[in-house]
Amino acid sequence: MKYYDHKGEEGTQGYYEQFRDEWLVECQKLVSEHMRNYSWKNKLSVHKGRRYDKIVSTDVGSSSNQSRVWAFVDKTNGDILKPESWRKPAKHARGNIYEEDRMLFVSHSGPAYMDTIKEYYGA
Repeated sequence: MKYYDHKGEEGTQGYYEQFRDEWLVECQKLVSEHMRNYSWKNKLSVHKGRRYDKIVSTDVGSSSNQSRVWAFVDKTNGDILKPESWRKPAKHARGNIYEEDRMLFVSHSGPAYMDTIKEYYGA
């Protein structure tokens, strides 16, 4: 598989994973901050796929131990995608792990809906 950054320059798997992991740490901080008043926690983890890495949120310390897809990251270009289902990302990137403002459209519940993004840009 070929890895490209947001400028279209070719990178390596290690380069991609470094940025993904740094982004994931920032995301986990958002989730943990939101969950601080609850009796259980949410843990984000990476489930590696062929083209997309699936970011899964799992309840830890609750009776349900429920898991849900929190986001997808496109390995080929670093795009952050909202999940459409357990197996499939939604269309249209909500950000890019290589960008400085990669957290702009990410909250404790995952990537933003397109309505939020369009509203931000006044569309």
